[in-house]
Amino acid sequence: MRHAFSVDVEDWYHDGALNADGAESRVERNTMRLLELLAARGIHATFFFLGEVAQRFPQLAREVVAAGHEVGSHGHQHRAVMRLTRGEFRNDVARSLRVIADVTGQPVWGYRAPYFSIKAGVRWPIEILGELGVRYDASILAIDRPPGLELVCPRTPFRHPNGVWEVPVAVLQFLHFWHLPLAGGSGLRLLPPRLLRRWVRRFEHDVGAGVFYLHPWELDMDSPVAPGVGRWLLRVGRRRLAERLDGLLREVRFAPISQVFQQVTQ
Repeated sequence: MRHAFSVDVEDWYHDGALNADGAESRVERNTMRLLELLAARGIHATFFFLGEVAQRFPQLAREVVAAGHEVGSHGHQHRAVMRLTRGEFRNDVARSLRVIADVTGQPVWGYRAPYFSIKAGVRWPIEILGELGVRYDASILAIDRPPGLELVCPRTPFRHPNGVWEVPVAVLQFLHFWHLPLAGGSGLRLLPPRLLRRWVRRFEHDVGAGVFYLHPWELDMDSPVAPGVGRWLLRVGRRRLAERLDGLLREVRFAPISQVFQQVTQ
């Protein structure tokens, strides 16, 4: 079974919504390192680019395409969708689609919101994505935020009323009522590899193929971390992440979202 591997291409300061003025950019070196790790195992993925990253580093976006990966949009600026007006959201996504397509020469079918910030049941962002020609969204977590952690949408791809596909990231179910994200870089950084692999097999048995994701800055031991309560957890486990990622890529088959779930771009 193949799972989908995805990358949110953003710099370290984007995660904390910090001002980029004067901040050292590390996204090029971190993304290139990730490309090398994927190439070593013959793995292709979906890279959701921030438009401003593709605009500032067009050669990086071209390197990703040249290596055989799919490109998607992560928006233009790294701003939570629910903090934007409808007009601001439309302009942000439209700008990112235009920039990424112009830079790479490739169509952009997929979108992932910063912070997974499209909530299940909120229709207007999905409606706007459909109007802009986006064919699939990968922004809605199948669980609500803590303390609930209840399922709020299917764990398999499903279609919104306007025809846009939703492709949730992998979420594991415990005791029929408690659910945990399985597929982020935090799982690789924090969980023992043997336990993570056991959970991957359990997800395959219960659900099927899933979507995994990573940020390039998670590979960077020297990258700053934006201030905030609990954000020190973003640094934990980075030293061992490259080795653990390589082990996962060796044992689990991965491909871009549009190849694993071919219906989402048709």
